[in-house]
Amino acid sequence: MGHEQEERATGPELSLRAVVYVRISDDPEGTERGVDRQEADCRAYAAAHGWDVVAVFRENDTSAFKQRTITLPSGERVRRVVRPEFRAMLKNLSDGEAEVMVAYDLDRAVRDPRDLEDLIDAKVLGGFGVRSVTGSLRLDTDSDVAMARVLVAMANKSSADTARRVARAAKQQAIEGTWHGGRVPFGYRAVSGTLVIDPDAAELVREAAQRVLAGESLYRIRTDWNERGILTTHGCAWSDKTIKMVLRSPSIKGMREYRPVLPDGSRAKSSQMQVAAVWPAILDEGTWQHVSDVLDARKKARNFHQPGSGVAKRMYPFSGLIRCSDCGRAMVHRGGVYQCVQTVRGGCHRSIRSAEIERLVEEAVLAAFEQITLSPFTRTASGADQTVRVGLAARLDADRERLARLDDDHYDGLIDKAMWVRQRARIAERIEQTRREYTAALPEQAGPGIDVTTVAAEWSGRTPLWKYQAASLILEAVLVRALPDGMNGATPARRRNESVEAFHVRRAAYRAEILACRVEFVWRA
Repeated sequence: MGHEQEERATGPELSLRAVVYVRISDDPEGTERGVDRQEADCRAYAAAHGWDVVAVFRENDTSAFKQRTITLPSGERVRRVVRPEFRAMLKNLSDGEAEVMVAYDLDRAVRDPRDLEDLIDAKVLGGFGVRSVTGSLRLDTDSDVAMARVLVAMANKSSADTARRVARAAKQQAIEGTWHGGRVPFGYRAVSGTLVIDPDAAELVREAAQRVLAGESLYRIRTDWNERGILTTHGCAWSDKTIKMVLRSPSIKGMREYRPVLPDGSRAKSSQMQVAAVWPAILDEGTWQHVSDVLDARKKARNFHQPGSGVAKRMYPFSGLIRCSDCGRAMVHRGGVYQCVQTVRGGCHRSIRSAEIERLVEEAVLAAFEQITLSPFTRTASGADQTVRVGLAARLDADRERLARLDDDHYDGLIDKAMWVRQRARIAERIEQTRREYTAALPEQAGPGIDVTTVAAEWSGRTPLWKYQAASLILEAVLVRALPDGMNGATPARRRNESVEAFHVRRAAYRAEILACRVEFVWRA
C-alpha cells in the first residue's frame, strides 16, 4: 500500500503548522498565474490533512536549474542556483516555525542535486515533514531519499539536455537570420513569426537617431517622448537606458545578433556573430554606427569627468603614479603614507610620507606645465587654435539653438512634420561637421577638456581625478627608492638654544635632502 493510501486509511494527521513553497520557471509577463494555481492546490492539500498554513514562499519566474557565479561571505566564488525564497523557507523550517513543508511537485521544489541535499540536511536537523501534492516528494525513509535523489538527477539531466537543444536552436536561428521570438524590438511588429516595420515606431527610432547626431542628450529625448505620451513596447515610460538600448540594438539595422549563454548562466555582453536578418532595417549601417560612436564618446567623457562614475572615484591625485622602484608596484595611500604592499615572501614594505611626496610631485608637475605654457611655440600655436575654437564653438551654439527652436515650432504645430524632418536633418549634418572640426582643433589632451597650455592656471580648482589625468599626460611614474645607507629617516630634534624658526628651516632642508635621494621622476618623452 502506497503512502497516499496509508494516509487515507488512517484519516487526517495531527494538526500541524505548514509552509507552502511554490515556483515557476518562466513568467515573462509577470502574471503569476502559475504560482497562484500551485498555491491554491497546496493550500487545499494542507486543508485536507488538517494542517494550518502559516507561511507561503513564492518564487515566480525563477529557475531551479540555472546556476550563477556568486561570491560567498568568505570571499570564495562558487556556482549556485540562486533562490532566495527557497533559502528563506529552509531557515524558517530549521528555526522550528513549522512542522511540514508542502510543494506541488518534486521538480517545483528542487531540480539541482545540491539544493536537494540542503533540503535533506535541513529535514534531518529540523525534524519537519516534506510532502507534495503529486506525491513525488517525500523524505521519511532512506528509500524515499534515494528515490528523490534519482528523480532530481534525472530532472537535472533533462534540464541540461533541454538547455543544450535550445542553445543549438537559437544559434541556428541566428545563422539563418530569423527572429528568435520573445521581446519585439521597438520599431517593429511581430507578424506570423517574423518582424515587420511598425511605421510610427520606426519613425520615432529615426527621430531619436537624428537628434543624437544633432547633439541632443538622451535625457532631453526621453523627457520629450514621455511628455508626448509615447510608450515603450511594454507600455512603460522611457528612460535614458531604454532609448540607448533601442539605438544600440543591431535589429534596427537589419542584423540578427547571437549572444550565447555563458557557463555561469549569464548572457554574453558582446555578439558572437551578426548576420543579415530576414526583416528590413530601420537605419542604414552607417547611420547606426555613427549613432553608436556618439553614444560611446559621451560615455567615455562622462566617465572621465563625473564624480562617482567608475574611474572618477579618486581621492588622491597621484595614486597609481607613485611606485616602488624595486618591484614596480603602485604604492597605496594608507594613514598618511604611501606604502608598497608587495605581499610575496620577502617582499618590500617601504613607505614614504604622503604629504611630502604629493607636495614634491605637484611642484614638479606644475613647473613642467608652466614651461609648456611659456614656450614660444606653444604660446603661438595656442593663440591661433584658441581663435579657431572660439569661432567653431559659437557656430555650434548657434546651430543647436536653431535646432531647439525648430523642435519647439514643430511641437507647437507651427510647421508640419515633413518640413521639420528636412530642416532637422540639414541642421544636424551641419552640427556634426562643425563638431568634427572643433575636435580636430583641440590641443593635445590627456582627456576631454584638458588643455596642456592652461593646466597650471586651472590646477588649484580642479578635482583629484582631473589632476591625475593632467599629470599622466607628462609624467609616467614617480619611483620611490629605499632610504640610503647611513641616512636617518627620523625627524631631527631641536637643538639647545636653537630658535623655532631655525629649527623648522633645518628640518625642512633635511626632509628635502631625503626626498631628493629617494624620489625619481620618470617623464614622458
